[in-house]
Amino acid sequence: MKRSGILPRFALLLAIAAVLSFSGCKNKQPPPPAGEGEPIRLNAVAEIENYKEILRKDPNNLQALIGIGNLYFDTKQDLLAIENYRKALAMDSTNANVRTDMAICYRRSGSPAQAIEELKRAISTTPRHAQSRYNLGVILIQDMHDVEGGIKAWEGLLENVPDYPYRDNLKAEVARMRSMQGSGKQVYK
Repeated sequence: MKRSGILPRFALLLAIAAVLSFSGCKNKQPPPPAGEGEPIRLNAVAEIENYKEILRKDPNNLQALIGIGNLYFDTKQDLLAIENYRKALAMDSTNANVRTDMAICYRRSGSPAQAIEELKRAISTTPRHAQSRYNLGVILIQDMHDVEGGIKAWEGLLENVPDYPYRDNLKAEVARMRSMQGSGKQVYK
């Protein structure tokens, strides 16, 4: 199971759906948040068992570690996902997708500060990784109540990923949040 491609972790948007009021461009709405719009496979238990068997025979099988981590992620078994993602990152510390997924697991398990650290590591190794930059903004705003930091994370995304598919929506949201900062109005709900 491979997670690269369509920004699979671009998913925290629903978690802040109440915050972000995207207007216009209804055809280009971002996908749902990580783990919230994806159907859970009915055969996840069998797939997990298959990966466990592979890992019993070859504990350093990077793809199996990532695969089982992804299944644990999808089934919201965050601590098990983190455990396997850590092992995978010990073999390939530059995998921004794995590090970003692990950050989401940290956030969901109540450790947003650790999530932020992991996202910053992902960004330092892969500066154009849009999902980690986007998620960093979400966590800073939603969990840490650091609106300025979140806006800066999103501005970094816009600056470093010129072909970001939701560019116009994010740019509008950043402008909306900036305009509300000085007005005394609540920037996020």
